Amino acid sequence: MRITILHMRYRPDLTGTGPLVAELASDLAARGEEVTVVTTFPHYGKRPASPEYGRGIVSRRIENGVSIWRTLAFPYASSTVAGRALDYSLYMGLSVACGLGSARPDVLLAVAPPMTVGLSGWLVSRLRKCPLVFNAQDIWPDGLISMGKLRNPMVIQAFRGLERFTYRAAQRITVLSDGMKENLLRKGIPASKVAVLPNWVDLDAVRPVEKENAFRRELGLEGRFVILFAGNLGFAAGLEAVLRAAELLRKEPDLVFLLVGEGSGKERLVQSARALNLGNVKFVTTQPPERLSEVFGAADLSLVTLRSTMGAFSVPSKTMAILASGRPVLASVPADSEVRRVVEEAQCGLWIPPEDPDALAAKVESLRADRQRLEWFGRNGRRYAMDHFGRSEIVARYHELLQEVAREKTG
Repeated sequence: MRITILHMRYRPDLTGTGPLVAELASDLAARGEEVTVVTTFPHYGKRPASPEYGRGIVSRRIENGVSIWRTLAFPYASSTVAGRALDYSLYMGLSVACGLGSARPDVLLAVAPPMTVGLSGWLVSRLRKCPLVFNAQDIWPDGLISMGKLRNPMVIQAFRGLERFTYRAAQRITVLSDGMKENLLRKGIPASKVAVLPNWVDLDAVRPVEKENAFRRELGLEGRFVILFAGNLGFAAGLEAVLRAAELLRKEPDLVFLLVGEGSGKERLVQSARALNLGNVKFVTTQPPERLSEVFGAADLSLVTLRSTMGAFSVPSKTMAILASGRPVLASVPADSEVRRVVEEAQCGLWIPPEDPDALAAKVESLRADRQRLEWFGRNGRRYAMDHFGRSEIVARYHELLQEVAREKTG
């Protein structure tokens, strides 16, 4: 079976979805499928272009048995709405060209965000006469509207139209949680068209390690109580509340808030921490995949945060990595969030309301005094990840779904 995957991120871009798509593609190839990925040159975090991955408008190479087409991108475009629109439009056009230039697939998988990849997927699937599976990592434009990022009624109407069009065009839609599925069902999407497939974690790549590891030592954090946020430092995470909690706890000498990653909100957060003179906050850039166990393992307590309006629209993939690392979770997320459900079902941490620095600071202080409870949370999390978020099991479900859709088209 020939499978083509469209997504703007791929390793070495270390976003939540970049590594996931790379793992899915290589695992499907290892199962004997002919896999093609159409992505961009690495540029997440405004990284400069590397000749290692090719140069020019389009480059093609083989990695781990996967045929990868990389297209031109603008590293500095994401800082403005107009820049993002340009970046997304460029990828849409070039991805369609690459989709037409590569071997005709039996099934096409388009991974969002951005939502515009659905239009690219429809064009390629229509022209190559193959079925489309649309993977919604977030529910857009609902998330943008709830965060106040979209206010113009005409723009909202346009996004709603694109959303409806994409859902109609796809033979299947995959989402990360039952809450996201309910959102689609309320919009009139047939239940038979929607599959719930959570993101996974590589349980070998992210595993429990010693807390006082090399990553901690490099940062001079030996003996400190580390509260870790590792992931996308974007608007949806609501990390301003974390800085305010750090301000409330600034007189506690052994506490440090460690923010690891990149994202559209990082520069603003760094400036805010500097303005508040927060010596108990450290920023570190995204770390390479081989260090993930050390990064997550360096935490005494790991944060998963979402803005108050984001509960039903997003499931941060860092949640699975934290559980796999055997570290406890403090989830500052909406009450209806899938993250809260997982944390409470797994008994791997505690939930507090989102964007509440007082509650966050109070819970950090209480948990710091209860190390046995933290260790119990961590053990429960690792066990739950092994039972529910294993890479091989979830990739197998993706494989089965893609085969099913391809067979339906053939039939």
